[in-house]
Amino acid sequence: MASSKYLSADELAGVAEIRKAFTGRIPSLLDTDFNLRRWWNGHNRHMNVITERFDSYLKNRKVMGFDEPNFIETFYQKKDHLDILQYFGMSRIGPVVNEKDNGIVFVESGDIDKHVANTYPAGKYLRVFFTSCELVLQTILKQERESGKPSHGICIFDMGPLHIANHINPLSNCNKVFKARALIWEENYPDMIKHIVVVNSPFFLGVIWKVAKFLLKEKQQKLIHFNRNDSMKSIIHDDVTPVAFGGKRMDLGYSPRTDCCNEIKKITPDDFYKNGTVWENLGIARPAQTSFHIKAHSLCKMRCAPKECNGKNLIAWQFSLSDQLEFSVTNEDDQVYPCLKIITTECDDEDSLKCPAGNSEDNYYLTFKNYNRFSSITVTISLWSEGTPSLCADIPLV
Repeated sequence: MASSKYLSADELAGVAEIRKAFTGRIPSLLDTDFNLRRWWNGHNRHMNVITERFDSYLKNRKVMGFDEPNFIETFYQKKDHLDILQYFGMSRIGPVVNEKDNGIVFVESGDIDKHVANTYPAGKYLRVFFTSCELVLQTILKQERESGKPSHGICIFDMGPLHIANHINPLSNCNKVFKARALIWEENYPDMIKHIVVVNSPFFLGVIWKVAKFLLKEKQQKLIHFNRNDSMKSIIHDDVTPVAFGGKRMDLGYSPRTDCCNEIKKITPDDFYKNGTVWENLGIARPAQTSFHIKAHSLCKMRCAPKECNGKNLIAWQFSLSDQLEFSVTNEDDQVYPCLKIITTECDDEDSLKCPAGNSEDNYYLTFKNYNRFSSITVTISLWSEGTPSLCADIPLV
């Protein structure tokens, strides 16, 4: 447990309240004073918000395999991760410890191709981003165990290669996906990042703040620090600042670049994702598609049963959305697929879920939640399942 010298009386009481609300459910890795304090402060001591979001996070981390014993060691070995990360410049996330404050330092490049939304379904990208956030958290937790002191993340964001034109329009496809990405961080990893140090920023910051205000909530906006006249030296020690930004650090075991980031794969039309790949991979024709509308602040559930395909029981889907909504899959009441707020842009969202052999009457539910209080959302979907799925529509959200 953390020493009381690091936590106030209010924070200790908040940590105790969270433990009481989740008795027996918090994995030992997460059940630390430092970590639960992040939830208490990050969600502004609102226990109803903490309860809802921590419950969702615990369910997601289970179905996404975050509790695997070698999660940190195998992250950069998994093809699903590398398929996405090759299009984004990032330093290797690891024990790069800032001696000034015990923080974990990493770099993210602003060099983002406008066609990145064409390369994979947004849902897959968001799942990999979620997993990357978990890697940062578990690295922080490890540092806290070893040092006995609180830690946090420090992101150096390099705006030098940023293509401003890709982000001027808040409703561009890139920004829609990045907005959904920001929600993952804000809701599931509160107070994890302490500083976003922006390097190589333009002199005219009006456009940058316009985009930041669209992508980030006010609390996250306050983390941004623009490096002027080497002011980042007051935050980050030279030893963990990459050479490209005036420091001493290189990571030659990962990248020869002076910013410590991976080389970014140039996107060509050959890299564009082909809608319907899920059916091609399964060797079946695309099922007939159907469309339905979800009223404002309502949800729809599609009840279906697994169907045999190539000797496996599964359900599979391909859908497009007219706006952002939350998508999840459950077996009766048990969550069996990541629950995320997603958007479809250039690519449909598509995937398959292998289901255990068992009762043919098992009910699986694809749930779509529309949190917009004013507008309906249209879902157009093709679904592989046994029989005709039933739709329960326009259930009001509580």
